Amino acid sequence: MTIKHGFFTFGVLTSLAVLWQKYAGTVEVSLISALIIIGVIAGIVSGMVNYLTLRECTLSERHKLYAA
Repeated sequence: MTIKHGFFTFGVLTSLAVLWQKYAGTVEVSLISALIIIGVIAGIVSGMVNYLTLRECTLSERHKLYAA
């Protein structure tokens, strides 16, 4: 599940990056700003993957309880 959610999140962020590049063009930033942006993106990705995985694990357990 984690790999599936990782690929999903990567696809969403890649799509958003392509749209940003199309409409906003290239944006030059300083090294510190780039590091902050990378940190924020990494945090969003790890948070989404963790949330999606935990939610699916929890839902799976609930379905098992009701199915029995």
